[in-house]
Amino acid sequence: MFDLFGGMSRDEARGLVYRAALVLLGLLALAAAIAFLVGVREVVRFWPFLGYGLTPVFLAAILAAIAAPVIWIGLSGEFAALRGGAGNLLVSGGGIAAYGLSQSWGDPVGRVQMFAVIHLAVAMAALLLLVVSQGVHWRDARPTPVLVRIAFAVFGLALVAVGTALVLRRDVFPWPLDDDSSVVYGFVFLGAAVYFAYGLWRPVWGNAKGQLAGFLAYDLVLIVPFARLWPTSPSLSLAVYLAVIAASALLAVWYLAFSARYRLWASA
Repeated sequence: MFDLFGGMSRDEARGLVYRAALVLLGLLALAAAIAFLVGVREVVRFWPFLGYGLTPVFLAAILAAIAAPVIWIGLSGEFAALRGGAGNLLVSGGGIAAYGLSQSWGDPVGRVQMFAVIHLAVAMAALLLLVVSQGVHWRDARPTPVLVRIAFAVFGLALVAVGTALVLRRDVFPWPLDDDSSVVYGFVFLGAAVYFAYGLWRPVWGNAKGQLAGFLAYDLVLIVPFARLWPTSPSLSLAVYLAVIAASALLAVWYLAFSARYRLWASA
């Protein structure tokens, strides 16, 4: 009989299946990001809180930021890095689900209920993943470069501040948000803050690479649309967002492209 796994052990074969599944999930998230970016109606209509401005583009950036580290983990086999992403989805998915359920009773169509239930399922899957990934060891346990740790701390604190303000429905976004979108975006930002907090708690290179890949994917989707906003809608919040996007993109490109030289910035 043909040996599909080429004489691999059972554990190696199982790992290969997991890696392929992660790559597939990441590609599906990337496809959804592209669909939001180009405005595929059937996909965009799934999101009940579209609001105003560049909402589909922002959602595309979030999906791209999820897809990039998932694909990287699948390709590299760095399964321990799933814990940070699972914490992210647990907080963001759980918060969005709770808010969606609280707002769903007046929705006769049921779109908000379905939206909330899907996010609840995502949060439960993230919790399960968080539990089963405990004890998985890092393949690349080299220390995260100091500059990257500092960036994670700065961006994490900024995400907490902006996420909290959005949940409280404060006007801190580059374009006006309705109340629902503000709260949902706030939980997305708070989830991302957890992701970077985990990067500080477990400062190993096998963890940071996925986070930098997510950084870069998010930045690449948003930088041109945000820059185009400037001539017509200049504001302090937009200036801050553009500065953060540019800085994080440069950081990600440098360390992902030249990671072999990162010891110049690593702690002893």
